[in-house]
Amino acid sequence: MTERLSNKNPCNACKVDCQIGNPNRWEYECDSCDKPIDWKNDCVNKLAEYETAEDEGRLVVLPCKVGDTVWTFYDDMSDVVDFTVEKIQIEFDKNEKPYFLIDGMDFEEDCLGKTLFFDREEAEKALKEMKKNE
Repeated sequence: MTERLSNKNPCNACKVDCQIGNPNRWEYECDSCDKPIDWKNDCVNKLAEYETAEDEGRLVVLPCKVGDTVWTFYDDMSDVVDFTVEKIQIEFDKNEKPYFLIDGMDFEEDCLGKTLFFDREEAEKALKEMKKNE
């Protein structure tokens, strides 16, 4: 894992300026540490790396993690079911679009909040809406 840039502030005064929402401070030198602040440039470069990886199809954001409890619908849409995630696989369809096999069930890349939920009530609400629209 790479170093988290969000934890890499040159000094405590710089960190405070960031926390109080003074983004222009990052463009100048810090009054406390007198160091040029290149943290902002490091962040922009890291973001560019992630965007390039995404464009090249190498960046996939998982909708959940192993150990999470999630809710989804039964195949017959009769009710919601919860389960604790034990395994996540990334697969690709014939158009090279990624999808997830979460404990053997297929979920599209943007499934969170549509067919996969962290909250039972949200899953029930979505199921009710889906039934209404059928």
